[in-house]
Amino acid sequence: CHRWWPRLLIGKTNHHDTHVPPCTSIASMADELVSELIQFLSLDSRPDVRGTAMEHVLGLSAAKDNIAFFHNHPGLIRAVVNVTGDQKYAPVARDAFGALINLSVHETLVSKMLQADIVPFCVKAITDPKSEFPDPACMLLANVTRIEEAATQLMDLKVEDRDAFHVLVDIFCRTDFNEKGNFHYLANVIFNVTQLQRGRKSIKLRSGQGCIIQRLLSFVEFKESKVRRGGSVGALRNCCFDDEDHEWLLSDEVNLLPFLLLPLAGPEDLSDEDMEGMPDELQFLPPDKQREPDADIRKMLLEALIQLCALRIGRQHLKDKKAYPILREFHKWEKEEDVSERCEQLVALLISDEDPTVDNLKEIDLEAATAAEADSAPRVYSTNQEPLTLPQLDDHFLHSLTEDDSKASTADPPPAATSSSSSSS
Repeated sequence: CHRWWPRLLIGKTNHHDTHVPPCTSIASMADELVSELIQFLSLDSRPDVRGTAMEHVLGLSAAKDNIAFFHNHPGLIRAVVNVTGDQKYAPVARDAFGALINLSVHETLVSKMLQADIVPFCVKAITDPKSEFPDPACMLLANVTRIEEAATQLMDLKVEDRDAFHVLVDIFCRTDFNEKGNFHYLANVIFNVTQLQRGRKSIKLRSGQGCIIQRLLSFVEFKESKVRRGGSVGALRNCCFDDEDHEWLLSDEVNLLPFLLLPLAGPEDLSDEDMEGMPDELQFLPPDKQREPDADIRKMLLEALIQLCALRIGRQHLKDKKAYPILREFHKWEKEEDVSERCEQLVALLISDEDPTVDNLKEIDLEAATAAEADSAPRVYSTNQEPLTLPQLDDHFLHSLTEDDSKASTADPPPAATSSSSSSS
Protein backbone atom coordinates (compact mmCIF):
# COMPACT_ATOMS: atom_id res chain seq x y z
CA CYS A 1 0.00 0.00 0.00
CA HIS A 2 1.56 3.27 -1.09
CA ARG A 3 1.03 6.54 0.71
CA TRP A 4 2.01 9.69 -1.08
CA TRP A 5 2.32 13.30 -0.07
CA PRO A 6 1.98 15.45 -3.19
CA ARG A 7 3.05 19.07 -3.23
CA LEU A 8 2.08 21.94 -5.47
CA LEU A 9 4.79 24.41 -6.47
CA ILE A 10 3.41 27.51 -8.14
CA GLY A 11 6.79 28.69 -9.34
CA LYS A 12 10.50 28.93 -8.67
CA THR A 13 12.69 31.96 -8.61
CA ASN A 14 16.19 32.83 -9.60
CA HIS A 15 18.35 34.77 -7.20
CA HIS A 16 20.12 36.33 -10.18
CA ASP A 17 16.84 38.02 -11.12
CA THR A 18 16.73 39.81 -7.79
CA HIS A 19 18.36 43.14 -7.12
CA VAL A 20 19.05 43.57 -3.43
CA PRO A 21 19.66 47.04 -2.00
CA PRO A 22 23.07 47.55 -0.36
CA CYS A 23 22.03 46.96 3.26
CA THR A 24 21.71 43.17 3.49
CA SER A 25 23.81 42.41 6.57
CA ILE A 26 22.43 42.59 10.07
CA ALA A 27 25.98 43.03 11.32
CA SER A 28 25.99 46.46 9.70
CA MET A 29 23.06 47.58 11.85
CA ALA A 30 23.48 48.00 15.59
CA ASP A 31 20.55 46.87 17.74
CA GLU A 32 20.01 50.36 19.07
CA LEU A 33 19.37 51.59 15.54
CA VAL A 34 16.36 49.33 15.07
CA SER A 35 14.14 51.64 17.11
CA GLU A 36 15.25 54.54 14.91
CA LEU A 37 14.46 52.51 11.79
CA ILE A 38 10.97 51.83 13.16
CA GLN A 39 10.51 55.56 13.74
CA PHE A 40 11.58 56.30 10.17
CA LEU A 41 8.93 53.84 8.94
CA SER A 42 6.20 55.71 10.79
CA LEU A 43 3.48 57.13 8.57
CA ASP A 44 4.18 60.46 10.28
CA SER A 45 7.73 60.62 8.93
CA ARG A 46 8.72 62.38 5.71
CA PRO A 47 7.98 60.29 2.60
CA ASP A 48 11.59 60.34 1.39
CA VAL A 49 12.87 59.23 4.82
CA ARG A 50 10.22 56.51 4.99
CA GLY A 51 11.18 55.40 1.49
CA THR A 52 14.87 55.11 2.33
CA ALA A 53 14.11 53.16 5.52
CA MET A 54 11.79 50.82 3.65
CA GLU A 55 14.48 50.26 1.02
CA HIS A 56 16.84 48.97 3.71
CA VAL A 57 14.18 46.70 5.23
CA LEU A 58 13.41 45.31 1.79
CA GLY A 59 17.06 44.42 1.30
CA LEU A 60 17.23 42.78 4.71
CA SER A 61 14.11 40.72 3.98
CA ALA A 62 15.73 39.12 0.95
CA ALA A 63 18.52 37.47 2.95
CA LYS A 64 17.64 34.16 4.59
CA ASP A 65 20.31 34.74 7.25
CA ASN A 66 18.21 37.57 8.66
CA ILE A 67 15.26 35.44 9.78
CA ALA A 68 16.36 35.49 13.41
CA PHE A 69 16.76 39.26 13.32
CA PHE A 70 13.17 39.83 12.20
CA HIS A 71 11.94 37.19 14.63
CA ASN A 72 13.62 39.06 17.50
CA HIS A 73 12.19 42.42 16.39
CA PRO A 74 8.43 41.96 15.95
CA GLY A 75 8.02 45.73 16.28
CA LEU A 76 9.81 46.12 12.96
CA ILE A 77 7.43 43.65 11.30
CA ARG A 78 4.45 45.57 12.69
CA ALA A 79 5.91 48.81 11.35
CA VAL A 80 6.29 47.29 7.88
CA VAL A 81 2.71 45.98 8.02
CA ASN A 82 1.52 49.50 8.81
CA VAL A 83 3.47 50.88 5.86
CA THR A 84 1.42 48.73 3.45
CA GLY A 85 -1.39 51.21 4.09
CA ASP A 86 0.72 54.22 3.08
CA GLN A 87 -1.65 56.42 1.09
CA LYS A 88 0.76 59.34 0.65
CA TYR A 89 3.67 57.52 -0.98
CA ALA A 90 2.58 54.42 -2.89
CA PRO A 91 6.09 53.18 -3.83
CA VAL A 92 6.86 52.72 -0.14
CA ALA A 93 3.73 50.64 0.33
CA ARG A 94 4.76 48.56 -2.66
CA ASP A 95 8.19 47.89 -1.12
CA ALA A 96 6.49 46.99 2.18
CA PHE A 97 4.41 44.33 0.45
CA GLY A 98 7.56 43.01 -1.22
CA ALA A 99 9.39 42.73 2.10
CA LEU A 100 6.49 40.98 3.80
CA ILE A 101 6.14 38.53 0.92
CA ASN A 102 9.85 37.73 1.24
CA LEU A 103 9.46 37.16 4.97
CA SER A 104 6.21 35.22 4.74
CA VAL A 105 7.90 32.17 3.25
CA HIS A 106 9.20 31.49 6.77
CA GLU A 107 6.52 30.07 9.04
CA THR A 108 8.18 31.38 12.19
CA LEU A 109 7.81 34.92 10.87
CA VAL A 110 4.21 34.41 9.76
CA SER A 111 3.23 34.04 13.41
CA LYS A 112 4.75 37.46 14.08
CA MET A 113 2.84 38.91 11.14
CA LEU A 114 -0.39 37.48 12.50
CA GLN A 115 0.24 39.30 15.75
CA ALA A 116 0.58 42.48 13.65
CA ASP A 117 -2.87 41.89 12.10
CA ILE A 118 -1.52 41.05 8.66
CA VAL A 119 -4.72 39.24 7.60
CA PRO A 120 -7.01 42.29 8.08
CA PHE A 121 -4.43 44.50 6.35
CA CYS A 122 -4.34 42.18 3.32
CA VAL A 123 -8.11 41.88 3.15
CA LYS A 124 -8.49 45.65 3.31
CA ALA A 125 -6.01 46.12 0.43
CA ILE A 126 -7.81 43.48 -1.66
CA THR A 127 -11.38 44.58 -1.04
CA ASP A 128 -10.74 48.29 -1.64
CA PRO A 129 -11.65 48.88 -5.33
CA LYS A 130 -9.21 51.83 -5.37
CA SER A 131 -6.28 49.87 -3.92
CA GLU A 132 -2.98 50.46 -5.69
CA PHE A 133 -1.56 46.99 -5.01
CA PRO A 134 -4.31 44.37 -4.80
CA ASP A 135 -2.22 41.59 -6.35
CA PRO A 136 0.71 41.86 -3.90
CA ALA A 137 -1.89 41.75 -1.12
CA CYS A 138 -3.34 38.57 -2.67
CA MET A 139 0.12 37.02 -2.88
CA LEU A 140 0.90 37.88 0.72
CA LEU A 141 -2.43 36.51 1.92
CA ALA A 142 -1.81 33.34 -0.09
CA ASN A 143 1.52 32.90 1.69
CA VAL A 144 0.29 33.49 5.23
CA THR A 145 -2.88 31.38 4.91
CA ARG A 146 -0.70 28.33 4.45
CA ILE A 147 -0.68 28.45 8.25
CA GLU A 148 -3.85 27.08 9.81
CA GLU A 149 -4.05 29.94 12.30
CA ALA A 150 -4.06 32.50 9.49
CA ALA A 151 -6.67 30.58 7.52
CA THR A 152 -8.82 30.49 10.64
CA GLN A 153 -8.40 34.24 11.15
CA LEU A 154 -9.57 34.82 7.59
CA MET A 155 -12.63 32.65 8.11
CA ASP A 156 -13.47 34.64 11.26
CA LEU A 157 -13.05 38.05 9.62
CA LYS A 158 -15.98 40.23 8.52
CA VAL A 159 -16.18 42.92 5.83
CA GLU A 160 -19.24 45.10 6.31
CA ASP A 161 -21.18 42.33 8.06
CA ARG A 162 -20.27 39.78 5.40
CA ASP A 163 -17.79 36.94 5.75
CA ALA A 164 -14.50 38.27 4.37
CA PHE A 165 -13.85 34.94 2.67
CA HIS A 166 -17.06 35.18 0.65
CA VAL A 167 -16.24 38.77 -0.31
CA LEU A 168 -12.85 37.59 -1.61
CA VAL A 169 -14.51 34.84 -3.64
CA ASP A 170 -16.86 37.39 -5.21
CA ILE A 171 -13.87 39.54 -6.19
CA PHE A 172 -12.04 36.48 -7.54
CA CYS A 173 -14.95 35.70 -9.86
CA ARG A 174 -15.25 39.27 -11.18
CA THR A 175 -13.30 40.93 -13.99
CA ASP A 176 -14.19 44.54 -13.26
CA PHE A 177 -13.46 45.05 -9.57
CA ASN A 178 -10.10 46.82 -9.79
CA GLU A 179 -8.22 47.41 -13.03
CA LYS A 180 -4.90 47.37 -11.16
CA GLY A 181 -5.16 43.70 -10.29
CA ASN A 182 -6.04 40.34 -11.82
CA PHE A 183 -6.61 38.62 -8.43
CA HIS A 184 -5.29 35.27 -9.71
CA TYR A 185 -3.60 34.53 -6.38
CA LEU A 186 -6.91 34.53 -4.57
CA ALA A 187 -7.22 31.01 -5.99
CA ASN A 188 -4.37 30.02 -3.69
CA VAL A 189 -6.10 31.68 -0.74
CA ILE A 190 -9.23 29.62 -1.47
CA PHE A 191 -7.01 26.55 -1.85
CA ASN A 192 -5.36 27.18 1.53
CA VAL A 193 -8.66 27.78 3.31
CA THR A 194 -9.79 24.28 2.28
CA GLN A 195 -7.16 22.81 4.58
CA LEU A 196 -9.78 23.57 7.25
CA GLN A 197 -12.91 21.47 7.63
CA ARG A 198 -14.92 24.66 8.04
CA GLY A 199 -13.29 26.04 4.89
CA ARG A 200 -14.37 23.04 2.84
CA LYS A 201 -17.81 23.25 4.39
CA SER A 202 -18.01 26.93 3.46
CA ILE A 203 -17.29 26.47 -0.23
CA LYS A 204 -19.77 23.58 -0.40
CA LEU A 205 -22.51 25.52 1.38
CA ARG A 206 -25.60 25.44 -0.83
CA SER A 207 -27.72 28.54 -1.23
CA GLY A 208 -30.20 29.98 -3.71
CA GLN A 209 -27.27 31.43 -5.70
CA GLY A 210 -25.44 28.10 -5.86
CA CYS A 211 -22.23 27.44 -3.97
CA ILE A 212 -18.59 28.47 -4.25
CA ILE A 213 -17.44 25.08 -5.50
CA GLN A 214 -19.68 25.45 -8.55
CA ARG A 215 -18.15 28.85 -9.27
CA LEU A 216 -14.65 27.36 -9.17
CA LEU A 217 -15.41 24.84 -11.90
CA SER A 218 -15.15 27.45 -14.64
CA PHE A 219 -11.50 28.10 -13.73
CA VAL A 220 -10.28 24.49 -14.07
CA GLU A 221 -9.32 25.22 -17.68
CA PHE A 222 -8.56 28.94 -17.34
CA LYS A 223 -5.88 29.23 -20.02
CA GLU A 224 -4.66 32.70 -19.07
CA SER A 225 -3.31 31.75 -15.63
CA LYS A 226 -1.70 28.61 -14.28
CA VAL A 227 -1.98 30.12 -10.80
CA ARG A 228 -5.75 30.48 -11.06
CA ARG A 229 -6.12 26.97 -12.49
CA GLY A 230 -3.86 25.43 -9.88
CA GLY A 231 -5.50 27.05 -6.88
CA SER A 232 -8.99 26.20 -8.12
CA VAL A 233 -8.08 22.57 -8.82
CA GLY A 234 -6.36 22.33 -5.43
CA ALA A 235 -9.50 23.53 -3.65
CA LEU A 236 -11.65 21.05 -5.59
CA ARG A 237 -9.19 18.29 -4.78
CA ASN A 238 -9.31 19.05 -1.06
CA CYS A 239 -13.11 19.00 -1.09
CA CYS A 240 -13.02 15.47 -2.46
CA PHE A 241 -11.60 14.25 0.87
CA ASP A 242 -15.03 14.56 2.45
CA ASP A 243 -16.55 11.32 1.23
CA GLU A 244 -19.94 12.15 2.71
CA ASP A 245 -20.31 14.69 -0.12
CA HIS A 246 -19.20 12.43 -2.98
CA GLU A 247 -22.69 11.56 -4.15
CA TRP A 248 -23.60 15.27 -4.30
CA LEU A 249 -20.35 16.24 -6.05
CA LEU A 250 -20.96 13.62 -8.72
CA SER A 251 -24.64 14.45 -9.13
CA ASP A 252 -26.06 16.65 -11.88
CA GLU A 253 -26.23 19.53 -9.41
CA VAL A 254 -22.44 19.90 -9.38
CA ASN A 255 -21.37 17.49 -12.13
CA LEU A 256 -17.76 17.51 -10.99
CA LEU A 257 -16.49 14.52 -12.96
CA PRO A 258 -16.35 16.07 -16.46
CA PHE A 259 -14.46 19.09 -15.09
CA LEU A 260 -11.81 16.81 -13.59
CA LEU A 261 -11.48 14.60 -16.65
CA LEU A 262 -11.56 17.20 -19.43
CA PRO A 263 -8.09 18.67 -18.66
CA LEU A 264 -6.70 15.11 -18.82
CA ALA A 265 -8.39 14.30 -22.15
CA GLY A 266 -6.60 14.65 -25.46
CA PRO A 267 -7.52 14.67 -29.14
CA GLU A 268 -7.50 10.89 -29.59
CA ASP A 269 -10.38 9.29 -31.49
CA LEU A 270 -12.30 6.97 -29.20
CA SER A 271 -14.48 4.13 -30.33
CA ASP A 272 -18.26 4.19 -30.00
CA GLU A 273 -17.92 1.53 -27.32
CA ASP A 274 -15.48 3.71 -25.37
CA MET A 275 -17.80 6.70 -25.53
CA GLU A 276 -21.04 4.90 -24.67
CA GLY A 277 -22.19 6.45 -21.41
CA MET A 278 -19.43 9.09 -21.43
CA PRO A 279 -20.51 12.67 -20.58
CA ASP A 280 -21.18 14.77 -23.68
CA GLU A 281 -18.46 17.25 -22.66
CA LEU A 282 -15.84 14.51 -23.14
CA GLN A 283 -17.00 13.14 -26.49
CA PHE A 284 -15.76 14.11 -29.97
CA LEU A 285 -13.07 16.46 -28.75
CA PRO A 286 -11.39 18.55 -31.47
CA PRO A 287 -8.09 17.45 -33.03
CA ASP A 288 -6.29 20.40 -31.44
CA LYS A 289 -7.46 19.54 -27.90
CA GLN A 290 -4.57 19.94 -25.49
CA ARG A 291 -4.14 18.47 -22.05
CA GLU A 292 -3.33 20.44 -18.92
CA PRO A 293 0.31 21.53 -19.43
CA ASP A 294 1.28 21.69 -15.74
CA ALA A 295 2.29 18.37 -14.17
CA ASP A 296 1.40 19.40 -10.62
CA ILE A 297 -2.13 20.34 -11.67
CA ARG A 298 -2.52 17.08 -13.59
CA LYS A 299 -1.45 15.22 -10.47
CA MET A 300 -4.00 17.04 -8.32
CA LEU A 301 -6.75 16.24 -10.82
CA LEU A 302 -5.87 12.56 -10.59
CA GLU A 303 -5.75 12.73 -6.79
CA ALA A 304 -9.21 14.26 -6.72
CA LEU A 305 -10.47 11.38 -8.85
CA ILE A 306 -8.74 8.89 -6.56
CA GLN A 307 -10.53 10.40 -3.57
CA LEU A 308 -13.86 10.10 -5.40
CA CYS A 309 -13.16 6.37 -5.68
CA ALA A 310 -13.02 5.91 -1.92
CA LEU A 311 -16.67 4.84 -1.85
CA ARG A 312 -18.25 2.19 -4.06
CA ILE A 313 -20.77 4.70 -5.41
CA GLY A 314 -17.91 6.86 -6.69
CA ARG A 315 -16.02 3.98 -8.25
CA GLN A 316 -19.15 2.80 -10.02
CA HIS A 317 -19.90 6.33 -11.25
CA LEU A 318 -16.46 6.66 -12.83
CA LYS A 319 -16.90 3.26 -14.46
CA ASP A 320 -20.37 4.08 -15.79
CA LYS A 321 -19.17 7.44 -17.17
CA LYS A 322 -16.29 5.75 -18.98
CA ALA A 323 -13.41 7.44 -17.20
CA TYR A 324 -11.13 4.53 -18.07
CA PRO A 325 -10.72 5.22 -21.84
CA ILE A 326 -9.67 8.79 -21.08
CA LEU A 327 -7.21 7.63 -18.43
CA ARG A 328 -5.88 4.92 -20.74
CA GLU A 329 -4.99 7.46 -23.44
CA PHE A 330 -3.70 9.90 -20.85
CA HIS A 331 -1.31 7.29 -19.46
CA LYS A 332 0.13 6.72 -22.93
CA TRP A 333 0.77 10.46 -23.25
CA GLU A 334 2.04 11.28 -19.75
CA LYS A 335 5.85 11.58 -19.41
CA GLU A 336 6.16 12.52 -15.72
CA GLU A 337 6.76 9.41 -13.64
CA ASP A 338 4.98 10.54 -10.47
CA VAL A 339 1.93 11.65 -12.46
CA SER A 340 1.89 8.31 -14.31
CA GLU A 341 1.95 6.54 -10.97
CA ARG A 342 -1.13 8.46 -9.83
CA CYS A 343 -2.87 7.46 -13.05
CA GLU A 344 -1.96 3.81 -12.50
CA GLN A 345 -3.26 3.99 -8.94
CA LEU A 346 -6.55 5.41 -10.17
CA VAL A 347 -6.90 2.84 -12.94
CA ALA A 348 -6.22 0.07 -10.43
CA LEU A 349 -9.19 1.25 -8.40
CA LEU A 350 -11.41 1.14 -11.49
CA ILE A 351 -10.40 -2.23 -12.91
CA SER A 352 -10.02 -4.22 -9.67
CA ASP A 353 -12.76 -6.65 -8.76
CA GLU A 354 -15.08 -5.18 -6.14
CA ASP A 355 -15.20 -6.83 -2.73
CA PRO A 356 -18.93 -6.87 -1.91
CA THR A 357 -18.10 -6.52 1.79
CA VAL A 358 -16.08 -3.32 1.35
CA ASP A 359 -17.59 0.08 0.59
CA ASN A 360 -15.06 2.62 1.87
CA LEU A 361 -11.49 1.88 0.79
CA LYS A 362 -10.16 4.32 3.38
CA GLU A 363 -11.02 1.73 5.99
CA ILE A 364 -8.68 -0.82 4.40
CA ASP A 365 -5.11 -0.99 5.63
CA LEU A 366 -3.13 -3.18 3.25
CA GLU A 367 0.08 -2.41 5.12
CA ALA A 368 -1.02 -4.84 7.79
CA ALA A 369 -1.21 -7.68 5.28
CA THR A 370 1.61 -10.14 4.84
CA ALA A 371 3.68 -10.07 1.69
CA ALA A 372 1.99 -13.21 0.40
CA GLU A 373 -1.46 -11.79 1.03
CA ALA A 374 -0.50 -8.55 -0.68
CA ASP A 375 0.74 -10.43 -3.74
CA SER A 376 -2.53 -12.29 -4.09
CA ALA A 377 -4.76 -9.31 -3.22
CA PRO A 378 -6.21 -6.96 -5.83
CA ARG A 379 -4.00 -3.99 -6.54
CA VAL A 380 -5.83 -1.43 -4.40
CA TYR A 381 -4.11 1.73 -3.23
CA SER A 382 -4.92 3.69 -0.13
CA THR A 383 -6.79 6.93 -0.68
CA ASN A 384 -6.12 8.02 2.88
CA GLN A 385 -4.26 11.30 2.30
CA GLU A 386 -4.48 14.63 4.07
CA PRO A 387 -5.84 17.78 2.40
CA LEU A 388 -3.13 19.66 0.59
CA THR A 389 -2.13 23.26 1.20
CA LEU A 390 0.49 25.37 -0.54
CA PRO A 391 4.00 24.43 0.63
CA GLN A 392 6.56 26.89 1.82
CA LEU A 393 8.18 28.28 -1.29
CA ASP A 394 11.95 28.25 -1.51
CA ASP A 395 12.38 31.83 -2.64
CA HIS A 396 10.46 35.06 -3.13
CA PHE A 397 6.84 34.23 -3.79
CA LEU A 398 6.25 37.51 -5.57
CA HIS A 399 8.44 36.37 -8.45
CA SER A 400 6.34 33.27 -9.10
CA LEU A 401 4.10 34.79 -11.76
CA THR A 402 4.54 32.78 -14.93
CA GLU A 403 5.11 34.47 -18.25
CA ASP A 404 1.53 33.81 -19.26
CA ASP A 405 0.26 35.21 -15.97
CA SER A 406 2.24 38.38 -16.49
CA LYS A 407 0.75 38.86 -19.93
CA ALA A 408 -2.73 38.35 -18.55
CA SER A 409 -2.21 40.88 -15.77
CA THR A 410 -3.73 44.32 -16.13
CA ALA A 411 -0.85 45.72 -14.11
CA ASP A 412 2.86 44.94 -14.12
CA PRO A 413 3.66 42.33 -11.44
CA PRO A 414 5.58 44.04 -8.60
CA PRO A 415 9.09 42.64 -7.96
CA ALA A 416 9.74 41.22 -4.52
CA ALA A 417 13.18 42.47 -3.67
CA THR A 418 13.63 45.39 -6.03
CA SER A 419 13.24 48.76 -4.41
CA SER A 420 10.71 50.94 -6.17
CA SER A 421 10.93 53.70 -3.61
CA SER A 422 14.50 54.59 -4.43
CA SER A 423 13.73 55.17 -8.06
CA SER A 424 10.66 57.20 -7.26
CA SER A 425 11.92 59.33 -4.41
